[in-house]
Amino acid sequence: MNGELLKKFSSIDLMMLKTLKKEALGAIILVVFSFVFFRFIYPYNTRQISSLEAEMTNAGAEIDRINSEMQAAERLGKAVTDATVNLNILEGRLKDLNERLPSDKHVSRILSEISENGFSKGVRITSIKPMPAEDKGELSRLPFQISLETRYTSFGNYLEMIENLPRLMVVDNFMIEQKDDTSLILNSQLYLSAYVLNAH
Repeated sequence: MNGELLKKFSSIDLMMLKTLKKEALGAIILVVFSFVFFRFIYPYNTRQISSLEAEMTNAGAEIDRINSEMQAAERLGKAVTDATVNLNILEGRLKDLNERLPSDKHVSRILSEISENGFSKGVRITSIKPMPAEDKGELSRLPFQISLETRYTSFGNYLEMIENLPRLMVVDNFMIEQKDDTSLILNSQLYLSAYVLNAH
């Protein structure tokens, strides 16, 4: 039996041994390369990939933070624009109010507006009596009792003129009496309040 095996081994061609030697050498090189790759290169690359993934996650978080800040800045910019528009509207209203509410140093101007406009409307003002002022905080109410001689139509026109003055004035009350039985002239009492800004 051993003799037969020896015959078989002896009949193996030397070329075949060389081929097997090359294949075995290739397999050994492949095993060594695989060992080196999985032992040294792969863990290094895995660490590099993990590090890159962490950096990408951090970069994504930073981008999200920057986007949030940009959106907040845009909202703030819009709020500032809206506030500027509202401030301009309020300044316009304040300017209008200041024109309609003179300070208490301008009482002579108020009296002038009441009396001068009366003559042009067919109204004869017989007296203007200032009443005690009332403090309303930032404003003061200056009431006046005005005695007039007028006709019905001209009295209505005078009331309308008072209401359309650029100053803030309010007609509180009025009384109308006929001067006498034969005349169309009326004796009227007009109670008027002008509002002015208190001087500080």
